[in-house]
Amino acid sequence: MTDKKSLPSGAILLGIVLIVFGTLVLLANLGRLPFDLDLKHWWPLILIALGLFHLYNNRNIFDFSGLFLVLLGIVFLLATLGTICWGDVWRFWPVALILLGISIIFRKSPVPMPLSGRTATGSGDSIVQVTNILSGTDRRVNSQEFKGGDVHNILGGTKIDLLEAKLAAGDWLLTVSTVLGGVEIFIPRDWRIEVHPNNMLGGVDDRTRQTPAAGSGKLIIKASALLGGIDIKN
Repeated sequence: MTDKKSLPSGAILLGIVLIVFGTLVLLANLGRLPFDLDLKHWWPLILIALGLFHLYNNRNIFDFSGLFLVLLGIVFLLATLGTICWGDVWRFWPVALILLGISIIFRKSPVPMPLSGRTATGSGDSIVQVTNILSGTDRRVNSQEFKGGDVHNILGGTKIDLLEAKLAAGDWLLTVSTVLGGVEIFIPRDWRIEVHPNNMLGGVDDRTRQTPAAGSGKLIIKASALLGGIDIKN
């Protein structure tokens, strides 16, 4: 069985924001607020907040999913406030390509916040580095000292097979993100794993049934899905 998962601080923050926002909307609908709550103009702040939460949860200011949500929220906010016309919103789509390029180039620049696992440092097959855009990737890892890595999937499909690999001693971080696509990760049953999902109109499914070996290392999987899915299984 997998280790017991603690609730991430980012998830607690998002829960508090949703509770406060829901309470304000409820009071506004009941006419109990001493001021007007104009959701007609300010609703895009929800997208911006979700994007910022996504960046915080992934500990990476260059994560494309979070940047895309922030961009979408800003553009919609400008439109609702009348700064730009709704007909001009489509003109901003090239900014998404710019953000995607920035995310690919600087994806290894994390925000200086504490992580529960070490980021991957190594060479050859000991770490996995996959960036899949508009295509398919099928990677089999045979390293006997696996140390995590990064998997980014956009508008495509990615399969990572770790069944023949062995985990290095210590705690290691595997960051997986998908946008409008799917990722499959196959994990050996004798590994200790800890999955931290982050879903936005997507899903992260942990189907593993672990019987970890004594004294083995631990793989921490930070998985984020935006309009896509991540499937972790044996």
